[in-house]
Amino acid sequence: MEQIILFAFLILFPFGQIIKIGIVNPIDVVVGIAAIYAVIKRFPKPKIFVYFQKFLLIAGFSWIVGSLIFAKAQVFYGLLYLIRLTAYFYFLVFAYQFKDKKLLLNSLLAVSIFSALFGWVQYLFYPDVRALIEYGWDDHLYRMVGTFLDPAFLGLILVLGLIISLTKKKNLISLFLLAGIAFTYSRASFLAAFIPLIYKKAWVFLAVFIGLIIFLPRTAGEGVKLERTASISARFENYRESFEIFRKNPLFGVGFNNICLAKDGDFSSHSCSGSESSLLFLLATTGILGFLSFTHLIFSVPLYTKNSMLITSFLAVFVHSFFANSLFYPWIMGYLMILLSISLRSKVKS
Repeated sequence: MEQIILFAFLILFPFGQIIKIGIVNPIDVVVGIAAIYAVIKRFPKPKIFVYFQKFLLIAGFSWIVGSLIFAKAQVFYGLLYLIRLTAYFYFLVFAYQFKDKKLLLNSLLAVSIFSALFGWVQYLFYPDVRALIEYGWDDHLYRMVGTFLDPAFLGLILVLGLIISLTKKKNLISLFLLAGIAFTYSRASFLAAFIPLIYKKAWVFLAVFIGLIIFLPRTAGEGVKLERTASISARFENYRESFEIFRKNPLFGVGFNNICLAKDGDFSSHSCSGSESSLLFLLATTGILGFLSFTHLIFSVPLYTKNSMLITSFLAVFVHSFFANSLFYPWIMGYLMILLSISLRSKVKS
């Protein structure tokens, strides 16, 4: 039963947002089942999990405080986000039980490869996704967005796969993933990709990647211009808005995740409940206490495992999270929970 649940997650993963039904994504359902299963079976928790529990307590309390601030029915949207976060944290406990860590690691790499393949299919046959703006998505043109409908998040998933392929010395796969990252035109993903390339001293791959970036086709559309400034201005405006929410509610924030309510925004927009920075998102929703608790969690990871592949992955996500809410993106959370479980219970060569 456990294997069926875990591999259902891995199989559904590359299909991203395109299998979403209303507000429900099947991958969240699978993670929810895994979390409930782990609790019912009383699976042993890794020692590091105490930090996850502490953050959940603060996030839960911040939601209660937020519900008193707003006193609106929409606070239950935030509660759903909090329940999902809890499920993904307990997904670590679930994945921690599996002994065949090599199989899990290969499966994660396969997930990134298939995400890239779907991305290339989209880029070659449906490069103009501007029509999706009607459904709350950004209007991308001639950029690889794949099944996640977002170039930044697709790019980060490929970066995580790149870290595994570099560790396993799978050169052709590394080149394939680098090409995919390049064609997302996501500058946040480029920065994240530089981290493993430099850390692993993969100078040939680094040179190839820089060459790809330089010679990327500059077709029609603002999104393919790496020097674009419109998105930078929008991002700084989002930073300002998120910080203003934090400034008004510095101790506990507005509640996890009531940020859309605090913005008085449109709940149908996929960007309303997020921030262009995970750290500002933390400050706005859980306040300084939640921020300190979560950063304590992140910096505790090297105390429990010295696995360089995991640490590089966390560092890449952390850098990426300055420009997108990467730390709380469901697919990234699930990927990292499995990767963390592998590093805690096995001696994966790094």
